[in-house]
Amino acid sequence: MKRPIRIALAFTIPVLIVFAFLLIGPEGYYFLAAPPLCGIAGGLAFGRKWTFALVLGLSFAIVGFMFALQDARSALFSDVIWTGFVSGFLFWVAGGCAMLTLPTDRRFNGAAALAIPGAIGGMVFQFLYGPAHFLFDLGSRSWWGESPWEHLILWVIAGFGGGWLLASATNAPKFSLTNRWALISIACGSVGLLTGVLYFVRSALPLGLFNSLSPSSAAADWLWGWGLLGCGVAVLAVRKPHRKSWTTAGLALAIILIFASYRVEANPWKSEFNSKYAEKLLRENANSGDAIYTGNLILAQGALDKNDIPAAKRYLMQAASTPGTQRIAQNGLDTSVARVLFDRGEKDTVLEYIKRGEILWPQGAQFIARWQAAIRAGRRPNWNTRGPGAQFN
Repeated sequence: MKRPIRIALAFTIPVLIVFAFLLIGPEGYYFLAAPPLCGIAGGLAFGRKWTFALVLGLSFAIVGFMFALQDARSALFSDVIWTGFVSGFLFWVAGGCAMLTLPTDRRFNGAAALAIPGAIGGMVFQFLYGPAHFLFDLGSRSWWGESPWEHLILWVIAGFGGGWLLASATNAPKFSLTNRWALISIACGSVGLLTGVLYFVRSALPLGLFNSLSPSSAAADWLWGWGLLGCGVAVLAVRKPHRKSWTTAGLALAIILIFASYRVEANPWKSEFNSKYAEKLLRENANSGDAIYTGNLILAQGALDKNDIPAAKRYLMQAASTPGTQRIAQNGLDTSVARVLFDRGEKDTVLEYIKRGEILWPQGAQFIARWQAAIRAGRRPNWNTRGPGAQFN
């Protein structure tokens, strides 16, 4: 077995052992043992020095603890990219600290060797924790549930990839005619642009990334996320002394995506996309309570943007006519449209919406009673806004 594979497995096997224990052992935070064991075992296999292994294990433990603090789940694609950047930086710091324990003649750019798979692992982690969780409804699946599978995948990618690159770094060629970072930057920009166009012209969102009552915001976030990723990779490509034209092309494409992300949030495209998205949602999911609720709320929000109060009131009542939705049961009654109508003096409409919400959200009876009491007393309720978070494509 070649040395890179041996070292990569040394990083990975402790992670698999810890998560195998979780499958048969009690629930808890035992998965936090995987990062330090990954660093110690991999460090010993690579450096054969306890100082190197302990520093790497301690650094990995800190990174693992920071990921364990993740709480709120975000459907935003840009959060996937930001998490990848932060994760790459954390692994870069871990690698840099570990390299300082090696003799001067044995030091190399080990920080970058850990940063690359760390960034990839971080993006995969956030994708599974956020967008994929909503898209595939992972929380309701017995084999996934609240198990820390995202952490397992993160550390398998970071451990195996980091071990492989650490072992291969000393034998890497010093010069290459191909600027891989420039090509990756162009690829990122192209994927973001092409997938965006293919979905947006059909009034749909990639991966069903619905995250607010304005689907155009999710469309803008998609372009922003890919533009940000392409720009970050292009910055790495600038450090290469060759193929500058490719680097320029990648950077230009990223800037175009970032600029376009702001433009898609401007009218008239915003209003047109939101309306078509909602109408398509209602048309293709006519028997879905979630679709009825979410689609009409989007149309109500669009009417408010146009200052069309009668239409907003009508759509809000139609939203409340849904036979029931899983999203209301999970996240509560959405009050984003209701509170705007309340501020514009439409108290009767808001009271009727809340009254219908008693049937849709029996678990929230205490909240609803407080809102009703405040409105009838002439006070502004302390709205506890909860978005529907429905995932349709």
